[in-house]
Amino acid sequence: MAEENMNIPEEQLAETSAPAEKKAKSKTPKKENFFVRVWKKLVKFCKDTAGELKKVVWTPKAEVFKSFKLVVVTVVAVGLAIAIVDLTSSFIINAIAGLIG
Repeated sequence: MAEENMNIPEEQLAETSAPAEKKAKSKTPKKENFFVRVWKKLVKFCKDTAGELKKVVWTPKAEVFKSFKLVVVTVVAVGLAIAIVDLTSSFIINAIAGLIG
């Protein structure tokens, strides 16, 4: 086919290919409004999220409260340990500063 086109002048080639390009461009669907596209994506996201949440295996309430209590006790214990180390170190530093100054 390339050999056939070599015998045809470039002007005629441009004329014959131009209508085909115009027809191809006119058949492309018009792009939807920005808000319509965003809304469709949001609706799809919500539907997908609802579908995934149906698959979730939820932890029993008793186990959640047990874990919550364990976390609270651990946080309080670590907080107290940090407070004790802080008070002890500040007492030692103030005692050393009192001897020096």
